[in-house]
Amino acid sequence: MDRNTTNHSLDNLTERFQSLTERKKAKLRVVEPMTSLPNWPSVIRGTPNACLRSALFAGIQGKERIAYKKRTLLAAVDGIEVRYLGIQLNQSDLDVWMQIVHLSRQQLPGFSVTFSAHALLTALGRGSGKSQHEWLKESMARLGGAFVEITFHGRDAFGEKGFLRYYRDERTQRYVVELTESMLRLFEEGYTYIEFEQRQKLRKQPLALWLHGFLSSHAAPFPMKITTIHRLSGSGSKTLRDFKYRLGKALEALVSIGTLASFEFSDDMVKIKRQPTPSQQRFLGDQQL
Repeated sequence: MDRNTTNHSLDNLTERFQSLTERKKAKLRVVEPMTSLPNWPSVIRGTPNACLRSALFAGIQGKERIAYKKRTLLAAVDGIEVRYLGIQLNQSDLDVWMQIVHLSRQQLPGFSVTFSAHALLTALGRGSGKSQHEWLKESMARLGGAFVEITFHGRDAFGEKGFLRYYRDERTQRYVVELTESMLRLFEEGYTYIEFEQRQKLRKQPLALWLHGFLSSHAAPFPMKITTIHRLSGSGSKTLRDFKYRLGKALEALVSIGTLASFEFSDDMVKIKRQPTPSQQRFLGDQQL
């Protein structure tokens, strides 16, 4: 094959590749960019239901983390599929992401938000010593490095490397953070208002924190199998007996802060009674009309 024939073949291959790339770009442009995030009061944290109704942010202690070395299907409620690659995220990581989303809620998606590590740690009710700064760095790295793919009802799949991208000034410990749009698009599939003051009272109780988010995303919680909660929460408990004990303690914590009115174990089920928030009461009233 002479040089001219070779160059011609390469030209054709380049043209085909460019054409394919342009067609892919055209398809991607069909998805309109987000124009805004929901806005909510300062005492609320808005959170996508996909983050609350799955094991994406597990109800585990940091020492129980595992590393997903391949694209792994996590537990989630019907209609949601979550696949994950990276270091397991927990409720403390969700706190960090929720707070950054909270700071960004009045800005257009795609614009960065700036804050100091001290201010973020204080907002989360944490100390501001060296160990806490290091904890925040680790959490930011986990959130930035995770690969998440979420599919809703077998149709729309959102895939993204990381929940956020960031720059940190090591002298001042100030962050400039941009939230990734695919993860923000989870709001379009449904979200929940989380009572921030209640959540703060549950610090260092990861299963109670997971339950608080999960139950907040349902206006009227239905009886659930203990095994289902074990699976959805991403619990590190090795035995169901151990998990049932942890679950009882977590539910007692929710009763103590007023999230739940009561709960009751019945064989392999747990029945939960709670007082809906004002917005949930309106929803339930509409359903009865």
